[in-house]
Amino acid sequence: MSRVLLAAVPFAAPSSTDTSAGPSADASAPSVEQALPRLARALRDAGHEVVHAGQDVDDALVEAAAVQEDVELVVLLAPAAHDAAALTAALAGEAGSGTDSDTDSETDSTADDEVVRLVLTTPDEEPAALLARLDDAAGVADDTPYR
Repeated sequence: MSRVLLAAVPFAAPSSTDTSAGPSADASAPSVEQALPRLARALRDAGHEVVHAGQDVDDALVEAAAVQEDVELVVLLAPAAHDAAALTAALAGEAGSGTDSDTDSETDSTADDEVVRLVLTTPDEEPAALLARLDDAAGVADDTPYR
């Protein structure tokens, strides 16, 4: 199907005051460490080629990896409050620009048709729900992240 970059931005560590709520509140929520391999497996099973960028990466690394690995889709595991506007704009800008050293028109004209989509997900989203969103958004070619 498509080449997918899978990455996770840093999640805030629970504060020491949050432990008063009890461990059972966090026990049912999947961790980032559990969610990444679960999502990678689901994407592979659906026929995608998965490239791992890792955990606790910043937007600049995600952008660089997306360009270097020539992916069509970035699945970013992020907190619900994560602002992906800058990354979305950067991916949209990189999609048609080629690298800084590629200035000939032939390189630019072939890269103009490429669109790198950004899909945000959280650790508690089921892989089947994410795959359904990917299928629903397959025909959409704007630069807004999907939630």
